[in-house]
Amino acid sequence: MVAGETPPEDAASRREELELVREALRQLRPEEQEVFQLRQNGELTYVEIAEAIKIPVGTVKTRMRLALTKLREALETKSGC
Repeated sequence: MVAGETPPEDAASRREELELVREALRQLRPEEQEVFQLRQNGELTYVEIAEAIKIPVGTVKTRMRLALTKLREALETKSGC
């Protein structure tokens, strides 16, 4: 193995973790997915998300909280924690 390369077992573990996250994301309601992805991938603030999808900031926060709670629960269940 070359210096700086990820060991194969670490790479396999990382792929498994990513697949667990993807599956957990697919289980979210579409409106929760939207807010989560805009926040995480789009790096938008809650205010920017609210403006972009024309909903109150409080609704954005609620959807994000629900998404994070569901993701946490799904990942804890699937990883056996």
